[in-house]
Amino acid sequence: MSATRSVATLRVFCATRAAASRGVRAGAVATPRACARSRKSFGFASRSRCVALSAADGEDAEADPDAVAPEDYALVVELLDSETGEELKEKVDLIAKNGLLTKGVVDAARVVVEQNEAAGQEADILDLLRSVYDVLLLKFKETYAPAAKAALEFGSKLMDLFTAEDLEAMEAGETPVSIGKVKLMMQEEFDAEGENHVNKLAFAKYLDEVLPVMSLQDERLKEKMAVADTEQAQKLVVVMMNRTKERLKVEALRDIATEL
Repeated sequence: MSATRSVATLRVFCATRAAASRGVRAGAVATPRACARSRKSFGFASRSRCVALSAADGEDAEADPDAVAPEDYALVVELLDSETGEELKEKVDLIAKNGLLTKGVVDAARVVVEQNEAAGQEADILDLLRSVYDVLLLKFKETYAPAAKAALEFGSKLMDLFTAEDLEAMEAGETPVSIGKVKLMMQEEFDAEGENHVNKLAFAKYLDEVLPVMSLQDERLKEKMAVADTEQAQKLVVVMMNRTKERLKVEALRDIATEL
């Protein structure tokens, strides 16, 4: 498929694989083949928004087109060139199996949807684009959610073992017994083999992604405090003090995991 076949059809930009691989942002989004059959049934729900990325994955934020790599757009273009829903799912499964299904690919599909929505694209084309995004999002969740859940459960278990005061003692040069136990549990978990154990790098990355979400939540609490009455404000102060301690513990776990 050559770049000369990339044309605007039904007000949707039709990008070829070659164009995408050269870095043309698929703000232009469906292939000519996909455009031509957009009114045909793809055999699956057009917009099942019951599945969403976790807050840490930024699902609430608008996708940034410039932050998506050309190769991620290229994969989306390839998926849009599927004849049926079954073919689409098979391609997505293959991408995931080969380790190519990343958040960047999901973001690329989302950008494609958002830019066409903003352009006032026709409903049947939008349904096709949303379907591709939804299938990618679901597979991404299925692939990575178990690891995130395991990291969350392990992190929660570790946070119950020490306090913010223990961290203050660490800063003073002491090594509290509780912190020593946390390090030991981490090392044992990271050294263990098998899918049921938490990976060191994945754990540190998960904790690193949690922190910006906590910051966003803190900002919302501050907004509530600004309009709260005296009684509500006092309660919010207590909540924010506890959250500050939780943040310190999350940062400590991340740093310990990184250093081990």
